[in-house]
Amino acid sequence: MNALEFEHIYFRRGYFTLSDVSFCIKIGETVAVSGRSGCGKTTLFELMGNVVKPDGGFIRYFGKEMYEDEANIRRNMSLMFEEPNFNGERRAEQFAREFKKIEPSFDLEGFRARLDCFGLDEKKRIRMYSKGMRKKMMLAFFLSRNPRLLLMDEPTGGLDTRSRTEVFDMIEAYRREHELTVLFSTHQKDDISDYANRILHMENGGIQ
Repeated sequence: MNALEFEHIYFRRGYFTLSDVSFCIKIGETVAVSGRSGCGKTTLFELMGNVVKPDGGFIRYFGKEMYEDEANIRRNMSLMFEEPNFNGERRAEQFAREFKKIEPSFDLEGFRARLDCFGLDEKKRIRMYSKGMRKKMMLAFFLSRNPRLLLMDEPTGGLDTRSRTEVFDMIEAYRREHELTVLFSTHQKDDISDYANRILHMENGGIQ
């Protein structure tokens, strides 16, 4: 069984088109999506997260389409976009405690430990974090959902070399204890060469 499958996906938005996109990600793989800005990487992740729906084709998560087992699929998948959409007035620990009421399996103590590992103050309002800090907080949050599939659109964009290493070191620490499949997009060649088992290159709305 694959963790993720795209089968002949077609999607059109305005003048942009994804055409006949097909690929699969095996369970346990770490795969990078590369390509120039505007090639469709973010749209690809929106499709994975069911933020937008394809005009044709099929997307399967661990062998099932979203409509077949949506609650379980969403529970086992964490999707991290480049820009956070958290309420910036919330403190990090406050945000996490409120989320745990919605998703009781959320690992609150693990979240706090990951924030501490990143050197982030859990009592600080999220809007007071720098962009890099917000990205680290997002990763700490999404890993604390204990996902089987981690999807990240430009997780290290705007981060320096040290921070990029810290981000992937945390992912690897999680992988040592859990079976995790990772798909991430990036412009950083070092991210690809150091962490990806395989590369999907996007160009002109397709996978090359």
